[in-house]
Amino acid sequence: MPMIHTEKHVLLTEGGFQAFNVTEKARAAVKTAGIRHGSVLVYYTHTTGAVIVVEHEAGIIVDLEDALNKIAPPDGEYKHHLRGFDFNGFAHIGTSLLGVSVTVPVLDGDLLLGTYQEILVIDMEPRARQRTMVIQVSGE
Repeated sequence: MPMIHTEKHVLLTEGGFQAFNVTEKARAAVKTAGIRHGSVLVYYTHTTGAVIVVEHEAGIIVDLEDALNKIAPPDGEYKHHLRGFDFNGFAHIGTSLLGVSVTVPVLDGDLLLGTYQEILVIDMEPRARQRTMVIQVSGE
């Protein structure tokens, strides 16, 4: 019988560009749900962070940050800043480019990821914050 299992997880960020490997949290949610076949959705509930599937290797994380900084420099001028509330326009641009969720198939009770693929939450907010990530498993 099809079912849906949802979990919320709190992430404490330090501010700046930060990567969290959440692969094992997603894998544990699949196990808790008892799903054999279906999918898992990892969703970040904020506008200054993203969810990606990539190899979690320090050089790749630095390269990703460097590439995003070229596209949307942290010290750039953004219309978003004109409201005078916060100065994180670059983080919103990065989120828009990367996306706030990924869906991974589940086969035989495990994530169907490639050899080097891992699920990462990338937070780009300049300030330390408490953040929420949702993992939703569906299937049977």
